[in-house]
Amino acid sequence: MYLTKGRAQVPENLLLKPDIDFIRQVKSSGGETLKKCYQCATCSVVCNLSSKDHPFPRKQMMLAQWGMKDQLLADPSLWLCHQCNDCTTRCPRDARPGDALAALRAISFKEYAFPKFMGGALSNPGSLALLFLVPALVLLGILFKGSGSDLGYLFQMSGEVDYARAFPHGILEMLFIGGNILIFAFAAVGLLRFWNHLKSNHSKSPGSGFISALISTGMEIAFHKKFSSCEANKSRQWGHLLLFYGTAGSAITAGLALFFTIIMVKLGSPLAMAPPLDLPNPIKLLGVVSGLGMFIGGWILISRRRRQLDGVGKSNYIDWLFLIVIFSVGLTGMFSYTIRAFLPVPVIGYLIYYVHLILVFFLLWYAPYSKFAHMFYRTLALVYAKSTGWDKPRKTSPN
Repeated sequence: MYLTKGRAQVPENLLLKPDIDFIRQVKSSGGETLKKCYQCATCSVVCNLSSKDHPFPRKQMMLAQWGMKDQLLADPSLWLCHQCNDCTTRCPRDARPGDALAALRAISFKEYAFPKFMGGALSNPGSLALLFLVPALVLLGILFKGSGSDLGYLFQMSGEVDYARAFPHGILEMLFIGGNILIFAFAAVGLLRFWNHLKSNHSKSPGSGFISALISTGMEIAFHKKFSSCEANKSRQWGHLLLFYGTAGSAITAGLALFFTIIMVKLGSPLAMAPPLDLPNPIKLLGVVSGLGMFIGGWILISRRRRQLDGVGKSNYIDWLFLIVIFSVGLTGMFSYTIRAFLPVPVIGYLIYYVHLILVFFLLWYAPYSKFAHMFYRTLALVYAKSTGWDKPRKTSPN
């Protein structure tokens, strides 16, 4: 047996211990065509993102066929792949390497998840009702606490729509902040496990250093540069950019709203009224634009998957769940704004706002366990790859 190390082939005795359950898991997670691969290496040749010393996805397809779970889950190349699916469209055996690597990434963040059962819950359709029920009941508790027995205003057909009356901002913000602190702590445990696994399975080579790699990764993600190297699925870049900036803008909107409506008011600062809290103002404008970004970006990606365009890749449950939830967050957010500002019908406005809040908390509270987790794990893997020289690009494109 020979193992590749850099450009040299190093002989080494290696006892293979295939994990048959892992092979089944890969196939059931979207990589059912895995065994069709006959190692022709077409996939690694045509991939413009494949690195110089660690080309993919041929190696990953072989390890997955062998059931080498530990080696695969500690492989940063899984995350250098952006599922352009150039490999899938050129594969002479229809082994769909892009789908196999997507399945491996989905398995990866489930394995590192803390608590681990949550990783399985988000990928199990049978758990969906319970997962939605948790934020639904919490928000109902806030509604009854804030309104008491006076719930008549919720069912009026005309009049002012005051969301803060039904769901007091102070309670929502405490729930938002407290929940996020807990969730990010849980996410940190999983990401630390992932980072340590990366380090334990690979020796370092000269790279750019951690800080430089972090900055470079941030710039790469900000502009989604890698998507421009794709051929089969290049247009997906715009949907991802709109979704990315729409989500980021919504988070900034929530932070600014907290600053002006809670913190500055309590401090008695004159800045609490600048900009004015009544519509219109820049904070609300940012929220509307961000909601549109989530809506349009989500629609682009959903429509491409529904039409099964060449190169889109196989869509599984976690893909659809994430896209539908984030699309619905943008849609219900825009409806909530429109009804309050232009078509004040309380019974409709409060219902849509309630659904919007459920979706928001679903998206945030379960972020480390849904496909949202890709953002965290990919970022960390890219930083590791750049800081260790793992992702050295080829000098010329094979295409």
